[in-house]
Amino acid sequence: MSCQRCDGIDLYHPHYTGNTDERVREFTFDVARHVLSYPDGVAKSMVLVNRLFPGPTIRANKGDTLNVHVNNHLNESTSLHFHGLHQRGTNSMDGVPGVTQCGIPPGQSFTYRIILSQSGTFWWHSHSSTQPIDGMAGAMVVHSVFAGFHASGEDMFNWYLSRSSAGFEPVPDNGLVNGRAFRDVCSRTHELYPCSSIEDVKSTQFNFVRGKKYRLRVINAAALAEITFSLDRHVLRVVEADSSETEPTDIHFAPIAPGQRYSFIVTAEASGPVSQVTLRADMNTNCFNYRNPTLDPEIRALVNLVDDSSSIVKRATIWLRSLVPGKLRAESLRWDDFLLPEFCRDLDPNLLVPVSVGSHSGPVPPFDYRVQVWTKTLKLERVNLAPFGFINRTSFMPAIGAPNLHVAFGLVDAAATAPMPTVGGKKNTETLGGDQLVVPISMKNDEKSQVIELIIHNPDESAHPFHLHGHDMWLIRAFSGDAGLGGWKPEFEAEYVVENVVPRDTIVVPRLGHAVVRFRVSTDNPGILAFHCHILWHLRAGMMMQFAVGLDKLDEKMVTSEMRQHCNIERELGDNLLVPLPGDEFRKGMIPPT
Repeated sequence: MSCQRCDGIDLYHPHYTGNTDERVREFTFDVARHVLSYPDGVAKSMVLVNRLFPGPTIRANKGDTLNVHVNNHLNESTSLHFHGLHQRGTNSMDGVPGVTQCGIPPGQSFTYRIILSQSGTFWWHSHSSTQPIDGMAGAMVVHSVFAGFHASGEDMFNWYLSRSSAGFEPVPDNGLVNGRAFRDVCSRTHELYPCSSIEDVKSTQFNFVRGKKYRLRVINAAALAEITFSLDRHVLRVVEADSSETEPTDIHFAPIAPGQRYSFIVTAEASGPVSQVTLRADMNTNCFNYRNPTLDPEIRALVNLVDDSSSIVKRATIWLRSLVPGKLRAESLRWDDFLLPEFCRDLDPNLLVPVSVGSHSGPVPPFDYRVQVWTKTLKLERVNLAPFGFINRTSFMPAIGAPNLHVAFGLVDAAATAPMPTVGGKKNTETLGGDQLVVPISMKNDEKSQVIELIIHNPDESAHPFHLHGHDMWLIRAFSGDAGLGGWKPEFEAEYVVENVVPRDTIVVPRLGHAVVRFRVSTDNPGILAFHCHILWHLRAGMMMQFAVGLDKLDEKMVTSEMRQHCNIERELGDNLLVPLPGDEFRKGMIPPT
């Protein structure tokens, strides 16, 4: 069993704000754009909450009511998603524009109100545009009693959707641990970006008292990079995966996909020849399509081994971002395990076993309803060969001012809003508008739950870390094959692993292969659930679908007056919010050919 405090110590993120005693946790998030250069010397325009990077850590207890007041000082809409929370009874607070709400307009405010029914390690991030990769993200820890680019996220996304990218996702320029670099990168960064050499980079450092135990909560907030996490000379004891507690398992290296979280118990070396060891978060460059000369893929922080607790950091969350690192100053060497270069994939699920108590400790239940989807990044001539993401021939493009939850309640007619330009050129969906794949899941009056088996085919050359909002998934099969040979077949059912499966909200679908997951939906947790790739470029380019569960069980009162007003503002802006798809300006004569 994992512990919230081991030997009286649990590391924490330094930007925690909020009252630790009250059962109602109040947080105020002021969202604005600022220019920062302290991480590694490069001046970068960032979207920050309370001027902090990473953003404030939310810390609360299971059962608390969480109120997060968001004030939008940007010149664009924003939103807030609490990654991993089930949102039981509060689906309208899931924070996905076009699905459960409209974005918070510029100059407007909104309060997210959530009752915390889970415990574990989570994180929050914007679900609007490329704001997460520009800094609008932070950790969230609920007790049971990090990637970025020197160019703006939107600039990088526009490059990704141009012919120049050839469909290659932007490779990060740098990597940070808890928002700080190991050294500046002025000697390597592009001359277009102002960079001031920092003589003494304040890299992230932790003090561990020798012989004490520490819980490291590690979050991969990268847009693309899979991170391999390790701590020199110290064994990582896995006790949590995506907020699910696991039986203790000892490892040296942990691959962590974007969106995933782990907790590790580490016992600080009681004695030894070194007083400082290196914490490593290496990017798996096998997942990148080109070499970035600016990037040092070895992200690092330092751990000081001290003999007393006079200056000890009591708690910390380790926040990984691919935005670095520098030459090793500690007298330590990485573990000497021989690791074969591999494409991105999950930590071996056979190493993870759920705790022997709780609702997830038994075998994975049989399915009631099977859904098959195909994910694909396609470069179509009609959009100037831009690499848009598809699921079953849809590339997510929501209606303006008509999120699906509001449409389901009859609060707005999506068909009457400004028509969206769809990537595939087909008409907007009749009821929901835009281009959307929404799978309805209905239950009979006497049914309280159903188990869905979801088969995700991935013929792409890259893996896709998929996140399901509001629910956990059991991964019962994952397979990577050769091109054209990795698809699912009915005979594979005999190879399913249904015992000792840890439920997770983010799983990796291997390249040129498939994954099979099951998840339980129930009448006591209805709503519209987003399911999407957590590689930001793929999500932003349309790789998202939804499940509509028991909408007749929802109360339209969950849609607040503020939410309705925000959608009114969107609809009034209408055509002004439309952005031409790549290639449209040439096809429609908006720009004369040269």
